[in-house]
Amino acid sequence: MRFLLPALLLTATAHAQVPASITGIPTVTDGDTLQIRGTKIRLYGVDAPESSQTCLRAGQTYGCGREAAFALADLVRGKNVTCTRQDTDRYGRMVAVCTVGATEINRWLVEQGHALPYLEYGGRVYQDAERRARAARKGLHAGTFQNPWDYRKNPASPPTAGTPRVAAPLPAVSGTGSILYKTCSAARAAGAALVKVGQPGYGKHLDRDNDGIGCE
Repeated sequence: MRFLLPALLLTATAHAQVPASITGIPTVTDGDTLQIRGTKIRLYGVDAPESSQTCLRAGQTYGCGREAAFALADLVRGKNVTCTRQDTDRYGRMVAVCTVGATEINRWLVEQGHALPYLEYGGRVYQDAERRARAARKGLHAGTFQNPWDYRKNPASPPTAGTPRVAAPLPAVSGTGSILYKTCSAARAAGAALVKVGQPGYGKHLDRDNDGIGCE
């Protein structure tokens, strides 16, 4: 127990130090991770190929993980990026939606085929962007690839076509036809972060500061 308590305190302290939002010129760690002034930021709801991951295009192997990272670096190079925290992951990183100018970076990566919706972590909101990227054969969708979450389980496996991902079940629906989320974690899992008054799923229990926006 004496070893467990310090670990818990360190985790709580790390989470408390993650800001609600941050703006600055970032450095790119990989295709879905940034760093701004020492704050590590994992992009919310998307999953890009790992840095070491390779894919196939026109019968040739290429570094799709590096390509995603380079695309992200080109997008943000020398520009101020604003990231708004949606969650904090188990590593103490800010999990955020980030923008550069009028462009939402998370959505842009999926639209360009450099990342996939991470359905287990709010990615449902990016499924429309994935459909457009697939139809236009952009990025990963121009060839064959292994889903990043599958690659992490077995990095030694060869590049293969992405396995279709089953969407998370829809949240419960009330008798009035409105979606009800019991917690913000449930809302984020369904891709409904930042639920506003009047939108399906909004509830006062999700809006602690009563500003009309739940799960900030």
